[in-house]
Amino acid sequence: MRYPAGRRGGAGNRHPEAGFTLIEVMAAMVIFIIAMTAVFATFISQQKSFTTQSRVAEIQQNLREGVEFIMRDIRMAGYGIPPPPDNVTINVTIPNNVVAAGVTTMRGLYAKDNTTGPDQIYVLYRFDMDANQPPTLLSSGMGTSSTAISVSSITGFANGDLILLASDTNADLFQITAAPSGNTLPHDTAGFNAAAAHPTFPAGGYLTNPATVVAKARFARYFIDTATDPAHPTLMVDRMDGQTPQPVADDVEDLQLTYGIDTSVPADGIVDAWTATPADPSQIRQVRLQMMGRARLPDKDWSETRPALGNRAGGTTADGYRRRIIDVVIDVRNSGV
Repeated sequence: MRYPAGRRGGAGNRHPEAGFTLIEVMAAMVIFIIAMTAVFATFISQQKSFTTQSRVAEIQQNLREGVEFIMRDIRMAGYGIPPPPDNVTINVTIPNNVVAAGVTTMRGLYAKDNTTGPDQIYVLYRFDMDANQPPTLLSSGMGTSSTAISVSSITGFANGDLILLASDTNADLFQITAAPSGNTLPHDTAGFNAAAAHPTFPAGGYLTNPATVVAKARFARYFIDTATDPAHPTLMVDRMDGQTPQPVADDVEDLQLTYGIDTSVPADGIVDAWTATPADPSQIRQVRLQMMGRARLPDKDWSETRPALGNRAGGTTADGYRRRIIDVVIDVRNSGV
């Protein structure tokens, strides 16, 4: 039999088709799976590392924000309250039970220690550093605690504001309780304005000559709110004016304060001892601020127990939260010495 040219058959002329054997395909798949597993493991590791670093950075940022707020107020504590002559402390009268039972005066700082939880601190000073909230002067003599304060200008003052009247030798705290009008800052006779809150009005009252400065007061309480959302404790500030306390920094777990006091007689402005419970707040010259922040969420791969801080003991159970601590010492610039 004859075949057409180019189509002659026979077993010897057949060409096998190109391809991979099953073993080669399986080997390639195994190599691919191993490579992808390594890539995926690297991705997961890097993602976890990124998440961890982001959470740590968030903790540190929260702490920096909280410390900045408290430091500013502590440094200013006592500003605008006249310095006393001959090292005799000049205090501002406040209503009983505002900061603690039996406490009716303070100069710039009042400490509340807690050995089983976060501490608290109260700060008081004249706030006149904002161009939108300028101080003014008393325009009419004020012989006793009255229901209105006459001033040169009401610019920047509003209903609810706490204000300080300060002469060269005395200072008193009031609260505006109605919208200012004309040149008058009205107030009722309750709370900060009660006659009982001003039992030692200076002899002759506050005068226009020498001038009496009238300015907004910063009266702040810093504390940790652990009740509203226990999973996210928050550093709060209470402006002591009847308004709702406001958050300062999230996920701040602890606040511990220790005070450097000057016990010399007469006072020389030098710290002689450190204590968490200063018996005489007027002796405070420095404040050691320790603040602990924790991650927003626990990490299942992390085991940590809340460490001790200040005079508060550490926790007893690991809870998976990452934590950071900030520790600073702040000078009290207006101690009155």
